[in-house]
Amino acid sequence: MKKIGIITNLEKDTDFTYTRILAESITRHGGCALLSDALAEASGTGTRCGSEDELVSSCDLLVCLGGDGTLLKVARRIYDRELPIMGINLGNLGFLTEVDRNNIDTAFGQLYRGDYTLEKRMMLEAAVIRKGRETVTDVALNDVVITRGATARILHVKAYINNMFVDTFPGDGLIISSPTGSTAYSLSAGGPIVEPDTDLMVVTPICPHILYSRSFITKSDSVVRAVVDEATGHGAMVSFDGQEGHELAGGDRVEARKSKHSISLVKMNTHNFFNILRTKIYFRGESLKKDEV
Repeated sequence: MKKIGIITNLEKDTDFTYTRILAESITRHGGCALLSDALAEASGTGTRCGSEDELVSSCDLLVCLGGDGTLLKVARRIYDRELPIMGINLGNLGFLTEVDRNNIDTAFGQLYRGDYTLEKRMMLEAAVIRKGRETVTDVALNDVVITRGATARILHVKAYINNMFVDTFPGDGLIISSPTGSTAYSLSAGGPIVEPDTDLMVVTPICPHILYSRSFITKSDSVVRAVVDEATGHGAMVSFDGQEGHELAGGDRVEARKSKHSISLVKMNTHNFFNILRTKIYFRGESLKKDEV
């Protein structure tokens, strides 16, 4: 882990305070902090490494300064490079970005002592198929989400698992989630919490206009197909990790499956998944209650 690449969310670290702290910590522990030319010039720190693509090609580990959205964006960008990612939380929840902004130097002390683990996370890959032809292909670490468009009309989505019809869900849409994504949008929609290193997919309807609402859990080698009802004339959307969105028309189908690629997250603390869950989710709820007072 000699060469550490840094990608900063400029909206989270507007004055580059934490970018400089991170680069100085890497150097102090004997590493080389690599930054894109643009970020190095703006922050006045680190070693220049050309473009961000050149940065990704040159480093042994990539560090994301930002929130969970920043890490998701970076993961989707480098998933085929087998490059470990560490997240430093400059946002609010920070479920994926587990290193706190005030613990940067401590975390890198651990890293250079070898006191860390790499946790592999399953990814999804999906295709949009229109009239028998693939129009969009993409990957996701969290989820693939089919939702209604700009209008408030009910969207009808037919769900299939391995070509077997499951049900038609009238409502706001459908979430196809990885284990990592089980604590994201799927959780908000009433889906189950899944340990992130398991191998499965979760299918969760969003606000279904029916008298029951249950998620479906299926094996990771399954193919999940969601078909937008042919009569849909008001539009629908499919999004990947909330980062990329594409319009769907009536009759379009989205097919999702486990990707052959995975993401390795650097884990620095000894807290198990359920400790993190209680700390992040529970105390987030407590802070929301305090804000309401």
